[in-house]
Amino acid sequence: MFNIGICDDEKLTCEDLEEKVQKFGDKIQMKMNMRIWHSGEELCDALEEGLELDLLFLDIELITTNGVIIGDFIRNSLENVETEIIYISSKSSYAMSLFKIQPLEFLMKPLDEKKVWRAALRWVHIMEMKNKNFAYSIKGEYYKVPFKDIIYFYSDNKKVVIVLKNKKIHFNGKLKDVAKKVTTSFIFIHRSFLINLDYVARCSYEFVNMMDGSSINISRTYRKYARSKIMEYKWERMG
Repeated sequence: MFNIGICDDEKLTCEDLEEKVQKFGDKIQMKMNMRIWHSGEELCDALEEGLELDLLFLDIELITTNGVIIGDFIRNSLENVETEIIYISSKSSYAMSLFKIQPLEFLMKPLDEKKVWRAALRWVHIMEMKNKNFAYSIKGEYYKVPFKDIIYFYSDNKKVVIVLKNKKIHFNGKLKDVAKKVTTSFIFIHRSFLINLDYVARCSYEFVNMMDGSSINISRTYRKYARSKIMEYKWERMG
């Protein structure tokens, strides 16, 4: 069962979107629990109380707040990078302000069913990818960790370190071998650092700031490549 939210102050838009998403779910035989909010404040209250959403359709032009502020609250205040956000709007002038929120898609009103379905299908593919695991061994015992939980890898002498939100895992290995096993959301920014693009908060010419607060130097060799891949990945996710 997947939890899907819709937040828009226009009742008709919510009803229309709910119908389109429900039809998509019925078509691919996916069980969904739909929740609707007509104000950003109500949505934020529900999230603060512990509600977890897999996918959120979020209007940008809400009456008392806006979707950019709510997206920033989700990503930074709640430190939630798991909920995929699809922005909806009647305007097309928000692209750069949405960059740091890392939305999955940006849909223009009036909502076209084919485009809604395309965005939803993209989300399904991402969910399938996120459910894959990275396997490693420590002293002959094998373990797995979901790729979606990994912020970055780095090498430390003859060990590889997996950096998660709340801990680090050390195992014997080489980073170049790890790179052969990871999903396409991981890139090198230094021969000793392999980062997950889903956790990039900001990128400058010389540094990448990750969502856990880490600031990682981009080596001179990788600067052009890293900036290009980060921009490409973000824009692809926004459709």
